[in-house]
Amino acid sequence: MEQEKLLLRERILDAIKNRNASEIKEIFETIPNIDIAESLDGVDDAAVFLFIFRTVSTEYTGDFFTELTSDQQETIINAFTDKQLVELLNNSFADDIVDAIEEMPANVTSRILKACPADLRKDVNTLLNYKEYTAGSVMTTEYLGLKENLTVKDALQLIRQKGRNVETIYTIFVRDNQRNIKGIIDLDDLIFAKDDEILSEIMNRDFVTCNVNDDQEEVANIFKRYDLTALAVVNNENKIVGIITIDDVVDIIVEEANEDIALLNQISTMDEPYLKTPVFHIVLKCVPWILALMVLQIFSTWILSGFQTEIAKFAILSVFTPLLMDAGGNAGGQTTTMIVRSISLQEFSKGDFKRVMWKELRVAALVGMVVAIFTFGWLLFEMTIGIVDVGDAMQNLPIGNSEIAVKLMLAALVSCTLFVTMIVSRLVGGALPFFAKKIKIDPAVMCGPLTTTLVDIITLSAYFFLWIEVFSKALGI
Repeated sequence: MEQEKLLLRERILDAIKNRNASEIKEIFETIPNIDIAESLDGVDDAAVFLFIFRTVSTEYTGDFFTELTSDQQETIINAFTDKQLVELLNNSFADDIVDAIEEMPANVTSRILKACPADLRKDVNTLLNYKEYTAGSVMTTEYLGLKENLTVKDALQLIRQKGRNVETIYTIFVRDNQRNIKGIIDLDDLIFAKDDEILSEIMNRDFVTCNVNDDQEEVANIFKRYDLTALAVVNNENKIVGIITIDDVVDIIVEEANEDIALLNQISTMDEPYLKTPVFHIVLKCVPWILALMVLQIFSTWILSGFQTEIAKFAILSVFTPLLMDAGGNAGGQTTTMIVRSISLQEFSKGDFKRVMWKELRVAALVGMVVAIFTFGWLLFEMTIGIVDVGDAMQNLPIGNSEIAVKLMLAALVSCTLFVTMIVSRLVGGALPFFAKKIKIDPAVMCGPLTTTLVDIITLSAYFFLWIEVFSKALGI
């Protein structure tokens, strides 16, 4: 793939160098815009883009512009005359313009808005005023809204006239004179209908909409649930103000997935690709989480400090603490990931918390038994072949304890602690996402570090409690 990009890059730059207009036109007519834009990644020569935009049909350059990086877009805008900028904007959709100018300096943004035709400028300003990550911020105002009293013949004529200037013609939105949405019609239904039929007679009245203030993640779930390609966006008066199409939803899904992955791993989300992000910016995104997790670990340190006497008397206890803490964190993290995923996909309904907890309890008990049995055998194996040496520990025990008995006791202590840990970690990992959702905090932000911290505290507490109350007494310490 990288080799193909390099070859395409050389082909484009050679064609521009030789002023070969026909070659550039052929490239844009036969290769997707995204591939062309990616092949020119890093090119910031205004002359390259000026030649392309002067040579290639506006049918292609509008989409090509939206695929470029914000730096390249800024270069083009600064190089364009007002006339060229107006032509570019006239061939772009309002939502794409918004995506571009959100990354631009204030002076460039002002020039773009000034160059926008009046109607387009109004649409762009409308989109810019909606809260980020809501349906209003990602919708487009270019859609086909036909009145319900039109005939099929008139509707098809309007589609031929206006269809090239809207986001999609495959879903047509039917409204009344007050912009209240009354129904939707798929293009194939319209084509096969009789010319004299009225839209209100053939439209589908069973449809869904979203509000301008709905979270974009909820919008993506609506598309998934109802298998949509386009969705009407309505305001608080239930009047249609725009639409969201499936290509917008794909971008939302990728963005939300990247955000959740970053937050689950305690990394702030990246606005630019990794290789384009400055080193200092990456440091700023990572360090706060590392420091926060270090502070959270104070509770584990406090517990270990409280049991210094026991560790000093029987130092081999400290050998197993990393195993216990890692196992608990891993088990809790598995559960948290599954529950956060299900919550994001809206798989749970009201009242499902108890069902989830009951299911996790059963899973945890079975997982705990398997882990405990395996650990018991594995630790005996490690102690037998000398990976874990109990020789020094024997010197601090009362006479009469055999080495076999000590090995059995240690293996049983760690195994019993892990059994408790598996149950607690899975229950905590399952409950925290619901709690986060209840208090309106993104579960991906809260649950990862908090699950690890709580499980570490409980694991260490259970480990030393079992040692003091059961196993140390059995060994006569």
